[in-house]
Amino acid sequence: MKFPDDQDEPAAAPAPTFGRHCRLLLLLTSTSLALTLAGALAFISKDSDLPPYMLLTGAGLGLALVSCTWEIARLRRITRAHALAMVGTNDGMWEWDPISKELKVGKRLLNILGYADNFLGNTGQWIELVHPDDRAGYNEAVATHLKGLTPHFYHEYRVRAEDGAYRWLAARGVAQRNGRGVARLMAGSITDITERRADEARIRYLAHHDALTGLPNRGQLMEQAPRLIARAAGRGDMLGVLFVDLDRFKTINDAMGHSVGDILLKGVARRISEALRPLDQVYRQGGDEFIAVLPEIRGASDAGHVAERILEAITRPMREAGLELHTTATIGIALFPADGGDTETLLRNADTAMYAAKARGGANCHFFSEQMNERLQRRVSLEAALRNAIAAGELELHYQPQVSVSDGRVVGVEALLRWHHDGCFIPPDHFIPVAEETGMIHAIGDWVLDTAIAQAACWHAEYALPPRIAINLSPRQFWHGGLAQGILQRLHNHKVPPESIELEVTESVLIQPEGPAIGELRALRQHGLHLALDDFGTGYSSLSYLRNLPVNRLKIDKSFIFPLAGSHTENPEDAAAIVRAIIAMAHSLSLSVVAEGVETTEHLHALRHMGCDLYQGYLLSPALPARQFAETFLRPA
Repeated sequence: MKFPDDQDEPAAAPAPTFGRHCRLLLLLTSTSLALTLAGALAFISKDSDLPPYMLLTGAGLGLALVSCTWEIARLRRITRAHALAMVGTNDGMWEWDPISKELKVGKRLLNILGYADNFLGNTGQWIELVHPDDRAGYNEAVATHLKGLTPHFYHEYRVRAEDGAYRWLAARGVAQRNGRGVARLMAGSITDITERRADEARIRYLAHHDALTGLPNRGQLMEQAPRLIARAAGRGDMLGVLFVDLDRFKTINDAMGHSVGDILLKGVARRISEALRPLDQVYRQGGDEFIAVLPEIRGASDAGHVAERILEAITRPMREAGLELHTTATIGIALFPADGGDTETLLRNADTAMYAAKARGGANCHFFSEQMNERLQRRVSLEAALRNAIAAGELELHYQPQVSVSDGRVVGVEALLRWHHDGCFIPPDHFIPVAEETGMIHAIGDWVLDTAIAQAACWHAEYALPPRIAINLSPRQFWHGGLAQGILQRLHNHKVPPESIELEVTESVLIQPEGPAIGELRALRQHGLHLALDDFGTGYSSLSYLRNLPVNRLKIDKSFIFPLAGSHTENPEDAAAIVRAIIAMAHSLSLSVVAEGVETTEHLHALRHMGCDLYQGYLLSPALPARQFAETFLRPA
C-alpha cells in the first residue's frame, strides 16, 4: 500500500540533518575567508611571494561565501517550514535502527503524547507504551516491511500517553537497505488519529443502534440472530423470538405529540430490557415495534414467562418528564426450531402470532401455530383479490331504508358496501379492515362516494320524494386532506342538492376534536350536508365534545338495541336505561336518533315508547340492490 503523500520514485536515504549542513558550510566559509584575506593582502603589498593561483582561489572562495550564506538561510527556511508542516498535520518524526534497536523520536511526537523529555532510547521502551491488544499487529507490520514484503510500513495502533489514556496513532515509514537488501535504517512520521477513530466508532455505533432508544437496531438483529440460531442448533437448544408491538401508540403520538411519543418509546425500551434475562437481547425493529431474542430456553414456558414480565412492565404507569403515561403491548412468540430454522421465518411467524393476539383485543401474548399461517395466507389472498375488486366490477352498493318510528315513512336510506368474489359474498367486517390497513380504503371510499352520489342524482330525476342517502366514511379518508372539497365537487357535477346526502363517521374522529377531520366535517355541514355519528357508545367519544361537533344525528349501535328484546337478554332493564339516556341526551342537544339492528316488533315498541326518531333493520327490510329498493319503496315522479 502507499501512504497518502507517497511518490512513485524509490524512497531515498534519510537526508542529513540541518546541523550537519551548517557545520559543513561554516567550514567552507571560514576557509574561503582566510584565503580571501591572504589574497587581498598580497595584492595590496605588491611584493607577495604567493603564486597567482592562490589569489584566484581566494577570490573564488570569497564569492562562495555569499552563496554559502544564502544556502544556510534557505536551509533554515526549509527546516522551519518542515517543522510548521509537522505541527499543522499533527505529525511527529521518528528514526529507528533495526540493528542496534536505537530509536529517535522528534519533539512533536513527544508533544502529541504529552511527554516532556525523550526517554525512549530503544524499541522495547516504545513497545511498553503500545496497547497490549495492539502489540502483535504492530510487530507483525514492522517485521513484514523489514522482510521487504511491503513497499512501505503503515500501521494504526494505540499508544499510552503521559496522562495514562491511550491515543490512536497512524505510523508510516520506509526502510533504507544496503546492497544485499538488508534494512539498515527506518524513518517516517506518526499522525494522531484519535479524533478520526472516535468519529468512526460513533458512526459504527449509529449504524448498529437506534438513535432514540440506544437499543441495537434491526441491522444488528439480522447480523446477530443467525449466529445465535446456529449456536442453538449446535447445542440442541431452543431459542425464542418475541415480537412486541405497542397498542394504540399512534393515538398517543397524534393526541399528545411526537415528543411525548419519543419519551414513551424510551421508557418502554428501558422496561423491556429490565424484564429480560441476562442472556436475552432486545432490538428496536422500528416505530413502536421491538424484537426480543431469548437464547437457551428450556421450552415454551420460559418464553411465556419472559413475555408476561414484559407485558407487566409496560402496563405499569410511566412517569416521565412530569407526565403520567399509560400504554399496553401485544406480543407474538415464535420458537426455534419448531416454528422456523432461520431468522426471516422466525420473525415472520412471531409477527403473525402478534397479529393473532391483536385480533383478540391486544394487551396479551400468543404463540405461533400453523393455523395462523393458514389464516395469514387467506388474508394475503383476500388482499390480492380486493385490489382488483373495483376493476373487476365486484363491488356493489345495497340500500337499507331508515324509517320514521312515529309513522313508518321511509325518510332515508343507508348505502352499504357489498363484495361478491368468485360467487361468494364477502362480509364487510372481513374486508373493510384489510382495506383500511393497506390504504385501499381511499380508492374504495372514492368509488362509494361516486356511486352513491350518482345514484342520488338518478333517484332525484326519476322518483318523487327521493330519500336522503347516508354514506359511510372511514376515518382514514380524512388523512390525505381535500375530502370535503372532493365531495362538494361530486355534488356539483351530478347536480345533487347537498341536503340530500348524509355522511356517517365513527367516534374515532373525537380523538382529535380540533383536528383536520373536524374541520372537514364543519365545512361539509356549512354547505348543507347532514352528518351522523355512527355506532355511538362503542368508541372514544366524550360527551363534552358532542356539543361542539357539527353532527345532526346519533346512530345507536345494534349492540345496545338487541337487549331490548326482553326475555332473550339477562338485563333488559339496564339496556333500556342506556338507550333511553342516549335518546334523551341527543334530544337535549337538538340531535335526532337512529336505532340500528331493529329486528322485532318488541324492539320497535320499546323505541317508540322512548321517543326514538328513526330505525333501520331487518324488521322492515335488509339492504337491497338499488333497483329492487326503488321498486319496493320509491314512487315514480
